[in-house]
Amino acid sequence: MRHNKYKAFGSLCLMTLLGTGLAHAETNDNSIPRLESTSCAAQALEDLNASCYTFYGQENWDDPNGNTIELPIGVIDPETENEADAESDPVVFFPGGPGYSILGNTDYIEQLRKDIGNRSLVVFDPRGFKHAIPSLECPGYAAVSPYHNIIHTPALTSSLDPMERMKHITKEVADCYQKLEDEGIEVAQYTESATSRDVEEIRNLLNYDNVNIFGSSTGSGTALSYVRYYPDSVRAAVLGWPWYTSLRNRSPLDEFYTLKRRFTDVLAMCVEDSEACREQIPTWFLAVDRARRALDNKPYIAQVESEGEQKTLYFDGAAFLDTLYLMLPQYYAELPRIVSQVPEGDYSSLYGFFMIDEYNPVTEAPNYAMGAFLAQACNDMGTNRPTPQDSIAAIQREPAIIGFEPIWLCAWWGGDGDVPPEHNDIVTAETPALAIHGQMDPCCGTRWSDELADTMPNLQAIEMQALGHSPVNDCRSTVINEFLGDPIAQVDTSCQNEVPLDDWQLK
Repeated sequence: MRHNKYKAFGSLCLMTLLGTGLAHAETNDNSIPRLESTSCAAQALEDLNASCYTFYGQENWDDPNGNTIELPIGVIDPETENEADAESDPVVFFPGGPGYSILGNTDYIEQLRKDIGNRSLVVFDPRGFKHAIPSLECPGYAAVSPYHNIIHTPALTSSLDPMERMKHITKEVADCYQKLEDEGIEVAQYTESATSRDVEEIRNLLNYDNVNIFGSSTGSGTALSYVRYYPDSVRAAVLGWPWYTSLRNRSPLDEFYTLKRRFTDVLAMCVEDSEACREQIPTWFLAVDRARRALDNKPYIAQVESEGEQKTLYFDGAAFLDTLYLMLPQYYAELPRIVSQVPEGDYSSLYGFFMIDEYNPVTEAPNYAMGAFLAQACNDMGTNRPTPQDSIAAIQREPAIIGFEPIWLCAWWGGDGDVPPEHNDIVTAETPALAIHGQMDPCCGTRWSDELADTMPNLQAIEMQALGHSPVNDCRSTVINEFLGDPIAQVDTSCQNEVPLDDWQLK
């Protein structure tokens, strides 16, 4: 039954008409789980005419601890004059980050609506996110996180000693965990597997027989967890620029070498496209390392204004790699010039490369619940979390991992997540799936799909030329619409090069 019909009749009428055929229904009592009509959690949902609800569930589904969670939900029906023209298969969107709320982002939601076509869209904040109760807030971590203060975080630029920089972030991770425990939160329950249970209860309460699911970044890992635990509830899965749990939770050095390979692949594209590029960087496969060593030997140092005083920022080879990691879609065409100049001692490009003019001493992450970011990243590792000794050894070997995806810092998270033993196994499923990658996305390239395809035979993948993480172009919406229309059919990927590559910038 379609959700808009569910709204029109109302829960009491539905229960009368359907009897025991409705497993759960919207109620106003104190039962758990339940769904109640409420005001929208963000103005964007109001502006988009969403039907808004609050979901009430157990913090610990397997062993209720007296704590409950409250999750905001918005259901946005398609804009169609004839209800019969709307598709009957709704799409549930899993946000990424982890911890990033899209509920207040009108443009983001409108893009999702364009992607999925004439279908109902269900958006929500997962447990721990900004508009959920409890929201796992850790503002101290926002001040040091390389993910949210981008280039100028103390973890990257405060000194030339990686071990000294490491201390800025590890203390805040430990403090965040303790803060959440002191608030009475059972931190181990904020996992992908628990969110999957939440979504299954929500699906039942909305009276959907099954759903399409659409994940963004780490949300694709959560979406795949839902496939793992509730395969019969999923019609099809769209895995947007995905980080899958089973591949994401691995050695930090493995992550680092994957990223370095992407940088070298960019230079390989340049020398293949341009004879001038080949002449300029004949040893292109060593060029990134040579630039990095030059900055380790002679760091780039910048003076910035910070609260009325001069502050010194230090950019070494690790900062160089971290910046490429975060900014590759903007910088890939400049990379041949930079790796040629820097080893020769020409640092003229680095003021812009390190975005000195954009320095801001005030750190903000307004759409993030930073504790949720850490909780999901670390809890989903289960017993695979590193020890401090593991992470210190990794940083001593490769300082650049300080700025990468935060698996290394989970050594300072206070406990393991409550996840099933099989949670980090590769997902095995017949579910039709479409994975979308950006060619200039260092973290989440086609490697992920290549490995997952071994156990998900109905997985298709597309790589969008010249685009990075969360690519937005017409092709994205075209292929998602086509895939959702017939998830088993082969998707036409001929539009994947619609965004041209930028001209390579040489000397």
